Amino acid sequence: MQDNFSRALKLVLVDEGGLDDDPHDHGGRTAHGIIQREYDGFRARHGLPRQDVWKITPAEYTEIYHDRYWMPWCDRLPAGMDYAFFDAAVNAGPAQAARTLQIALGLRADGNMGDVTLAKAKAAAEDNAEALIHAFCERRRSFYRALSQFPRYGRGWLARVDHVEKAAKAFAVDAEQAQRNGLSDDLKSEASARGKAEDTVAPPISTETGAGATTGAVVGAGVTDQLGQASAQLGPFADTIHVVKYLLLGIAAVSIALTLYAVWHRAKIKEATG
Repeated sequence: MQDNFSRALKLVLVDEGGLDDDPHDHGGRTAHGIIQREYDGFRARHGLPRQDVWKITPAEYTEIYHDRYWMPWCDRLPAGMDYAFFDAAVNAGPAQAARTLQIALGLRADGNMGDVTLAKAKAAAEDNAEALIHAFCERRRSFYRALSQFPRYGRGWLARVDHVEKAAKAFAVDAEQAQRNGLSDDLKSEASARGKAEDTVAPPISTETGAGATTGAVVGAGVTDQLGQASAQLGPFADTIHVVKYLLLGIAAVSIALTLYAVWHRAKIKEATG
């Protein structure tokens, strides 16, 4: 998994750190887990002169660990499994780490990592990441027990696998927790956005306000219609009866007032509803 390299390297250096020149170790002269032969190759690739591996710098062994053991597979493995695989690759070689993972997954152990192995590892981790890590570490223990040097180094190897398994499971738990927190944050953001969207919608007009506004408009319209009908009926007598003229003027004034009242109500309704 991406971003786990620095954390994983710190743990590997706990086991591989320091200087060593054990005559019984096939790797020979070693510094921080990097053997002289490997360091010679690194220096040659960078156009640098050969020098004692005990003079290796942190930048150099970090680059070696990242490019030769972490890449290209660990960034593509689930959290926890990435560190367990990385540690196995450092201690026993990338090909052996791949075979160990393939056996744990029930695949043909050819030592060649590919899409099938990666997909199976991802599916197994989604089902139970800790169980996958345990199965991998158990296969790793079996590998060490079968080595001829197990009587000399076996106790240290098994102790290493024990704390690697524990730390790898912690990686997996942390990743799962981070994912849950991420989903929780997404849900909170969605709820917040929904709340803000709802806040922008105008509050619904109350039942009383709506009813009052509707009633006023209906009454105004009804009275205006009735006054209009009365005006039409009295129109023919306007030239002969002076009183009728004043009555028609009054009707016209009332009609105008009610029309303005209806317009005012509609404006109020529009203001209330946005």
